[in-house]
Amino acid sequence: MTMEAESVIRMFHVHKRYGSQIALHDINLNVMKNDFVFITGQSGAGKTTLLRLLFLDEEVSEGQILVNGIHLQRIRRAKIPFLRRNMGVVFQDFRLIPSYTVYENVALVLETAGQQTRYIKKKVRQVLRMVGLEDRLHTYPPRLSGGEQQRVAVARAAVGNPLILLADEPTGNLDTAAADMVFDLFRQLHTRGTTVIVATHDCRLFEKVQGRIIELNRGRVESKHNI
Repeated sequence: MTMEAESVIRMFHVHKRYGSQIALHDINLNVMKNDFVFITGQSGAGKTTLLRLLFLDEEVSEGQILVNGIHLQRIRRAKIPFLRRNMGVVFQDFRLIPSYTVYENVALVLETAGQQTRYIKKKVRQVLRMVGLEDRLHTYPPRLSGGEQQRVAVARAAVGNPLILLADEPTGNLDTAAADMVFDLFRQLHTRGTTVIVATHDCRLFEKVQGRIIELNRGRVESKHNI
């Protein structure tokens, strides 16, 4: 099998600028199917920007990005939802809808994709069982702890069986026990075949899984190595 066939993400000479500020400079990256990749670096290194480019929350200033063979700079707007259905995204600030129950927050992903109600009920319960929150189906996010809200966010990201999961500082606001639980969920998804990319400054996580570390420094790739 060729590298192109195995690659799920390829970045070629990617630059991102905000006015005169350079957020990313000449990024070249190849992520293979079922890789576990850590994007690390100090605050402001460009970690979040890199992830936002991958799920088209931002556009590149220069360069090219291919995700599952789709050229992001040529994609039609109508195709963006289809691309995102193959991705799960976990944000540091959870981004749950406070007026929706846990069940409704997770089910929304499948409803948007047009899945049948019977399948949605079964799948949502299954994924909430996986994250240990099946008993919180009808609870609203404000009544959950930070760790529980992050587990709901992971469930929402996982429920669509994504090919790629992107996580932006997913343990940054959590205590050690909650962080370990969330990271264990990422390992489960990885074991099932999902390509996982985690942006983090938490070096403790590097000891928990065999993968790759890509270190950014002021928008540039400073080093790449396996762990």
